[in-house]
Amino acid sequence: MGLIAREIERAGIPTVTISVVREASVRTPAPRNVFVPFRLGQVFGEPGAVAQQRAVLIDALGALLRLSTPGEILDLPYRWKRTVYRDPLGPA
Repeated sequence: MGLIAREIERAGIPTVTISVVREASVRTPAPRNVFVPFRLGQVFGEPGAVAQQRAVLIDALGALLRLSTPGEILDLPYRWKRTVYRDPLGPA
């Protein structure tokens, strides 16, 4: 993903990648990387867990503003099924 994100950035479009495999972000970093310790294929969280998914999405979009060093990785503090999520946008 990092290689593709770098090419998109060269075209002038800001990118942020979300990964559940931190080593992949370290080896081929994108301009901005977010790591979340979830399961493969479920980078936004559990199916149907709207508050959890929104929290990850909003944090990932916020990384566009927070991360300024190319290749930097933001480690999100969430834990699979062990974090209580308050929906950042309120009730769905």
